[in-house]
Amino acid sequence: MTNPPIDSNLSKSKGMVFLEHILFALCLCVIALRTTFTEGLPTPSAAMQANLWDNVYSLSVSAVLLLAFACWLIWSFCSKRFLYRLTGMEIGLCLFCISAVIAVFAASNKRLAITNFVTLLAPVIMAVLLVQILDSHSKIKLLLCVIAALAVVCSYQSAEQFLASNQMTIDQYEEAPQTILEPLGIEPNTLQHFLFEHRLYSKGVRGFFTTRNSAGSFLLMASFAAGALFIDKFKNRKSGIFRPIYLYACGAVILTILFALALTRSKGAILGLFFATVLFFTFLVFGNRLKDYNKIILISCLLLFIVGGCVVAWYGLTHERFAGGNSMLVRWQYWNASAKMYADHPLTGVGPGNFTNFYPHYKPAGALESVADPHNFPLSILTQYGPLGLIGFLAMIFIPLWKASFGSTNFSSHSHQYQPTFGTPSIVYLIVITTTLLLIRPMIMHTEIGNTFDVMLYLILTLYIAPAAVFIIGFWLLIIPLHKKQHTKHEIPNANTAALLFCAILGVILHNQIDFAIFEPPVLTTFWAIMACLIATYSQQNIRTPFVLKPTPAVRILMVTIPLAATWAYFNYALIPAAKSTAKIQKAQNAIYTNGNFQQAYNLLSAAAEDDRLDPAASNLNGRFYLQDYHETGERQPVLLEKAEQCFLEAIARDAANFKNYEKLSDVYDHLGRHQNAYDRGLQAAERYPGAERIQYQLAQIAEKLKKTDEAIEHYKKAIEIEDNFRRQFKIMYPDRKTVSRLGEDKYKNAIKRMEFLTPKQIP
Repeated sequence: MTNPPIDSNLSKSKGMVFLEHILFALCLCVIALRTTFTEGLPTPSAAMQANLWDNVYSLSVSAVLLLAFACWLIWSFCSKRFLYRLTGMEIGLCLFCISAVIAVFAASNKRLAITNFVTLLAPVIMAVLLVQILDSHSKIKLLLCVIAALAVVCSYQSAEQFLASNQMTIDQYEEAPQTILEPLGIEPNTLQHFLFEHRLYSKGVRGFFTTRNSAGSFLLMASFAAGALFIDKFKNRKSGIFRPIYLYACGAVILTILFALALTRSKGAILGLFFATVLFFTFLVFGNRLKDYNKIILISCLLLFIVGGCVVAWYGLTHERFAGGNSMLVRWQYWNASAKMYADHPLTGVGPGNFTNFYPHYKPAGALESVADPHNFPLSILTQYGPLGLIGFLAMIFIPLWKASFGSTNFSSHSHQYQPTFGTPSIVYLIVITTTLLLIRPMIMHTEIGNTFDVMLYLILTLYIAPAAVFIIGFWLLIIPLHKKQHTKHEIPNANTAALLFCAILGVILHNQIDFAIFEPPVLTTFWAIMACLIATYSQQNIRTPFVLKPTPAVRILMVTIPLAATWAYFNYALIPAAKSTAKIQKAQNAIYTNGNFQQAYNLLSAAAEDDRLDPAASNLNGRFYLQDYHETGERQPVLLEKAEQCFLEAIARDAANFKNYEKLSDVYDHLGRHQNAYDRGLQAAERYPGAERIQYQLAQIAEKLKKTDEAIEHYKKAIEIEDNFRRQFKIMYPDRKTVSRLGEDKYKNAIKRMEFLTPKQIP
């Protein structure tokens, strides 16, 4: 019989144990906030009112996680000896960070690249920290309990959407469409308007997430977290502590989460759940025997992956789509365009977060949507971080999985140590998380709660109090029975926890072969929390000697200086510039939309551009306001156009890949009467977005002004061809819907008329 793992708490000072409790609470609060507040991918559209503060919020939450790790690191090196549990993620993390730094320098929009990288990195760092903190079985169960309880809150929100709020949103939209369309920047009677209505009337259930697929990924992981708690109770049912009612309570939570997953109707998440469940039962039946054939299994899986990828690529190239419905048609377009994008940027990728700016260059002409991600996580990393980044990212995931699945598993089921379990600490954590949900969450939601007492009371109850109450109920159902201390010989450590978490991770990975949910910050944070639980569980089931270092004073100074310098760099180059710029952008928008004060807005946006010299958003918005002022005043002041020109040129200098700045600059030159400049800038816009029929139409009209008849004919022809391709795909995807014109019916007919008029007539 092997000796039980040594309780690492015995090697830690009281100060370190207390600090780790605080940091653990911080991590739990971050997970709670992110999974109960809609937080999407970092976007370049900071000029939109609807998501103005999203990037700053993501950077702020990331700062909490990074600072938590920095505090732990500094405290550890200031102690007598530095104890560190190896996670298996270290090599991959170093490779990924190196590739990210290179990709950021190569990126067109460096502000977006920094924000995207930091948002992706912070949950990984949190996982490394959690592995150091999760030094007991009870802490792992507590983290899994919090995740599962938050999934109950998501289930409540999903049910509320299914039963009430989706229909209420439809009723509100039908009563006053502009109140919903304007904050989203959607023009009526456009393709974006049609797509918005299509999503609205589909009544998709997505909980607190941006898409139903993201909700599905989270619920998938949470169901396995609850399953681990259920099996733990079942294994210890004979200890005299666990009664059948406790199993029923935990089972009810699992059924609630699975019901919410079914409500999302996410095919990818349901497929991932089925795959993970089958894999888990396979481990139960053949677990030990599989380890004798680990190399054969690994080689077979790699060959299967390669062959499967080749078959999928062959089918796509042959049929110009994947087998399946509309979702697979558009995914072929995403992946085909991504492959071309990577071929043009094979070493560094286009830069973190810059996929959204480069995709229009490779997007098929008839495609309905422009996307910010290829809906395949390896392709997403490859196109944005390059091959080194993909290797590093996969290594962070699969090296720990390899160790957990094929390493030794010396389970110790007869330990005579006393180990803290649930009880007072759990109640403290519950109070801290609930307080966060009740106090901090309302501050970041910025929701209008009405003017009358009845409306205010209803919204406060439904938006703030109900989720916190549901979390408490879910937590209580999972955590019972509460007991402060239990002899571990009466509680058998759950040998299946690692297998359950392992299968959940693989299920999410499978799902995200056809989706981008894993990159949504709440899902990403939960994913790495589950990964930390898996690594910590494996470490406790095996005798693992932590890395121990007795640092010299020089080493202490160096290792304290590094995190302090990194923290300073983060605040000065990531968070503070973005926050200062965003605050001024918001004031500028208020000056325009509330007071109509253009001059104040110009000054604020100029200051915002100075505050953040990497972000093109303020300059772009300033140029658009100058154009708006020019059109609204009716005075036709050339000075406004000249100011707009300077703003768009500055935006181009900060993001040369975004076609929108060139398109707007072409419009400015056209109004100034500098038609050759307008034509040249229009060509640059068309080069970055070849499938934009409106750009081709505008080029044709400018070419006519320049007396370039042949060029005008060619541009009209391209505009018509792109519009026809779009209409054909629209009919394929929505055969029962009236075709929506992306160019506009009047412009489409005029393009045909002008092309026919300009084309030389053949003499019989």
